[in-house]
Amino acid sequence: MASILVENGTLTPGFIQFIVALTTLLMVIRFGLDALRHRSRGNVTQIVLATLDTVTHTMITYSLGIMQHRSATTSYYQLWAVLLVTLRYSVKIGRPAGIAMKQTPLFDLMSSFWAAHILRSHSVSMLLKVPGWLLWSINSARIIHGFISSADASNVHRENMRLLTDYMRHEHTTTVQVQRPDPSSMKGYRYLVLGEGKKLKKRELAEQGVDGVETTEAINRILLALLTDENNIDQELVTLERIWSHQGRCSHDGCQCNLPPGCCDILDQKTKDLCLSFALYKLLRRRFFNLPIHEARLQKTRRLVVYGILGEGDAANYKRAFRVSEAEVAFLNDFFNSRYAIIFAQGFPWIRLVLSTLLIGGISSVAVAVYRFSKSAKEDELGRVHIHHGVYFTWVILSLLGAKEIWEMTTYVFSDWTKVLLLCKFVEQPWWMRCWVGNLARALMRMLLCSPPLFRRWHGKVGQFNLLFSRHSSIHLSQQVKEAVVDSLRNSVRQNLVLNNYLEQAISKNSLRIRLVRPSDNQEQEQAPQNSQADGGHRVSVEWLQDSQKKSVEWQLQDDVHTLLVWHIATCYCELKLAETRNVGANYTWLSWRGFGCRRRPSDADNPWRPHYLVSRTLSQYCAYLLWLVPPLLPGNSLMAKAVITQVYRERNRLLGRRVYLPFSWCTSTTKVLDKLETYRSGEIQLFADEAGNANTTILRKGAELGMGLITAARSADSEALWKFLSDFWAGFVVHLAESTKASQHKMYLTAGGELSTHLWALLSHAGYLGATPHGDQTSDTVLQQLQPYNPDVQL
Repeated sequence: MASILVENGTLTPGFIQFIVALTTLLMVIRFGLDALRHRSRGNVTQIVLATLDTVTHTMITYSLGIMQHRSATTSYYQLWAVLLVTLRYSVKIGRPAGIAMKQTPLFDLMSSFWAAHILRSHSVSMLLKVPGWLLWSINSARIIHGFISSADASNVHRENMRLLTDYMRHEHTTTVQVQRPDPSSMKGYRYLVLGEGKKLKKRELAEQGVDGVETTEAINRILLALLTDENNIDQELVTLERIWSHQGRCSHDGCQCNLPPGCCDILDQKTKDLCLSFALYKLLRRRFFNLPIHEARLQKTRRLVVYGILGEGDAANYKRAFRVSEAEVAFLNDFFNSRYAIIFAQGFPWIRLVLSTLLIGGISSVAVAVYRFSKSAKEDELGRVHIHHGVYFTWVILSLLGAKEIWEMTTYVFSDWTKVLLLCKFVEQPWWMRCWVGNLARALMRMLLCSPPLFRRWHGKVGQFNLLFSRHSSIHLSQQVKEAVVDSLRNSVRQNLVLNNYLEQAISKNSLRIRLVRPSDNQEQEQAPQNSQADGGHRVSVEWLQDSQKKSVEWQLQDDVHTLLVWHIATCYCELKLAETRNVGANYTWLSWRGFGCRRRPSDADNPWRPHYLVSRTLSQYCAYLLWLVPPLLPGNSLMAKAVITQVYRERNRLLGRRVYLPFSWCTSTTKVLDKLETYRSGEIQLFADEAGNANTTILRKGAELGMGLITAARSADSEALWKFLSDFWAGFVVHLAESTKASQHKMYLTAGGELSTHLWALLSHAGYLGATPHGDQTSDTVLQQLQPYNPDVQL
């Protein structure tokens, strides 16, 4: 082993090449994971990325150290030092987790100086040294430019958010505002898409006051002037109203925009929706920085979501609603977890594109130099094999580096950020469409705008977790689930309902013979308007008739974790009864993401209860999955939530005979699990009576009792009314959870593209539903009173 690693007191060339190859491989793996991290739904990718960032940091330091020794006479070592430092800076896409933004460029710059020292202090052939210095110079320029642009971008984003907040304070007060904004044509929606940074900063510098009060007043005057001056907006600010009205001015029979035929079709519905997503993303950022949401109490805000995004209940509008939210959450993910927001903060990154082009030229020159050096060595020093050691490996590194730069340039050009900039430039200054290059420009624009995203904006999956069987997986979000959730959200926003009245709404919309019962001292709250705040913290119960006797299950209304667990167990119980009714049995191997209640009988695919069953099962297990996450993506205290679910695990394990963490050590068949639940529900089994004396109040027993009550009220487990009620309940409950969860919790799961709950939360935020989470999030209590009167009883 010593002869392989060390020879004559120095490290062997083979070992040094192995270390460099391993470092290169780790950086390539990190690059691939970083580029695809939004498609991963777990925390494993984030942990691996953080680990790889630390490991590659150490490996590069060690590699530079072993290649700087005087005994390292191979000429390619000095070139490898430059290539490693260049590759290390090149493969970074996202912001490194847990590392300060200013610390990373400093390490890159110091590593670059170290590589320059190695290149300078060793005798290297001029054939390799000149292109090596050229490559080092270009990479150093990239590092310095990246450091400066990152600092400037942070200031730009901070200033733009402040200016946007002040702008939205006055956006609805303009004198040119229409009497009733129209979400379909965006008339009256002057939400900023682009141009506020340059325009508003210019006006602020021209009219800023002496002290803070005068400066604020000057900014307000500037904003009001911008809003009331139609000419200024047409010249420098790009708003949703302007983008939507741009196509409306061009008929091409008597075209008034002076554009050639074929120009205006560039602004089709999908491209305009991308601008809508970008404008909404800029508004949504304020929630993460506790900035006031001035427009939250305006009726036009709700109308935008109901009629401008969700539309009517058809397949095209369901698809469009998720397309808008997916692009918006993707922009938000880029803002927090990638460098795109920094790169595009001040427009298209022309300088970075030029530097990448120069770097490709430098890589090409190094490749040519390596080829010539290897040829000359063969001619001059035949038999000196150590001189040729590493030629092919050097070409491999150069190929990887060149491919990465080409990929980076492609992502710049075909990113959604570039599309938004290009569309806004087209609306703002379409002069280049009128000149002799107009036809070519239109062709290039169509090619760019019609190109699909390089990566999917969202994985389109929802997690699933079955509490009874401890099975978790992920499935693609079906069209039925999308329709159920969007319909629930649309109806709630349109009727201005309080979202935590999901149970009352599900009961009122269905014919299931159950009744919601409240304590007598809260009867007056039952008579209150449905828009008033929901019940404080009292207990409620669901009541039904069984054998001419009233039965009920009671739980804490405002405790979302208890509500989730009780109704999840009830839904699982109904599913097990459905499998029994249809004579379907399944064991452990079948219980993953498949609906075992629907097994057998393919001819039953058209049964009316089937789509409602699939929606209920998917959303029930998705809510359990949100509780299973670490930390849970639910409102409330995560420690308390984990304590509750731990107790439920303990109860389940005792009931099903689970002793160790082995899947086959307990009941795995649907029939056996149902039998256990039946005997536990009937009181034949007592699990905790000797400990707490409250055997009848456990969550598992409540869930089984509630499930039995629902089946009794529906008269059968395969009743359409039963599964229709459960689908309406779970759709409303998911929307309620999305509204009530903090922005900081949604931020934690943005790296994976966001959960379904995150997309619903974004739509609810734009509709004025800001939840009731007082810690670190915008709430309705901090929304400033608007000049337009707000009537909560008005339906849209």
